Amino acid sequence: FFFKQKTAYEISTRDWSSDVCSSDLLCISIYTQAQITITTADLPTAGSSYILASDTNYTDIISPGGANQTWNYSQLVNNTQDTLAFQAASGTPYASTFPTANLAANSPADSIWAYFVSNANGLYLKGAYTYSAAGIGGISNTSIVYNPALIYAPTPFTFGSNRNEVSRFQLDISSTTPHIRLIHRTESTLTGDGYGSVTTPYATYPNTIRIKQVDLSYDSIYVDLIGIGFYTFAQASQSQSSNYKWYKNGNPSLVLSLNADSLGINVSGADFLFVPGATGISDVANQESIKPFPNPANDLLVIDIPNELNCQATLLVYNNSGQLVNSASLVDVNRYMLDVKDRKSTRLNSSHEWISRMPSS
Repeated sequence: FFFKQKTAYEISTRDWSSDVCSSDLLCISIYTQAQITITTADLPTAGSSYILASDTNYTDIISPGGANQTWNYSQLVNNTQDTLAFQAASGTPYASTFPTANLAANSPADSIWAYFVSNANGLYLKGAYTYSAAGIGGISNTSIVYNPALIYAPTPFTFGSNRNEVSRFQLDISSTTPHIRLIHRTESTLTGDGYGSVTTPYATYPNTIRIKQVDLSYDSIYVDLIGIGFYTFAQASQSQSSNYKWYKNGNPSLVLSLNADSLGINVSGADFLFVPGATGISDVANQESIKPFPNPANDLLVIDIPNELNCQATLLVYNNSGQLVNSASLVDVNRYMLDVKDRKSTRLNSSHEWISRMPSS
């Protein structure tokens, strides 16, 4: 699902204050923000692959949604990594169990083959086949088949879009006495609840859409007391969970995923695109159109914003370690200024950085 894309306007200025040591670096990025639509062109195809990093200890309150947002998750930590490669489902070991699937992915570490359906409505999980000795319920070579399939990424989808989906699977476990049948049903509600720029530890993606997914799941358990295939109802349970995903255009398109509680407020755990070799600062582009002055500066560093950027853009300020120390939304603004007079012989840091609006001239 992942692909690194750069559409940033960025300049880098060195020695911008006569009293700042030459190793200090101020990176100013101006990103245009646009409302995008995720389409089938952004879904994985056979041959697509990505590396997903996970921060298993991350907790926070979910950031607000809405238009022209700037989300900063540069503080996430890469605790673990997982690689997923898609291939055509046909010809894989368990394709016959999932005849409608057109994509498959194998996870040797988990001894699982996952099968997907990619169509005009999005990417769906059709099911999984576990070939480990433990299997499911103590039975090796066990499959879970979704019918209807579980929605993963809806298309076409944009800010303000809504989608309701239902998925279901049935799992029979005959290794126990009595035999057990689990029927799992999920009602998913998906909403395009925001768009804007999102920053991860490896990159800033200026044009993304955030999709909120709320899953209401129902589990019903039936038992066959004597193993003749006659099941009677035993118990039922219900649970709700939320998830937020950030997508950009291009394949792969998913760049960040946060797991949240039933109310969609408290986050616990994050997955994000791992970009080998990335520093967290995007490539420099179109330097000629953005000129800070005076340079070097002892008091105020003024940044003129080109007319083509001042409708919807975000100003991002990085220190020389590639850390985002401040940001500001540019809406009909032609000029910004940075106060640099308190930076004598110091490095840029979030406690001293500030940006203020200055009338156009």
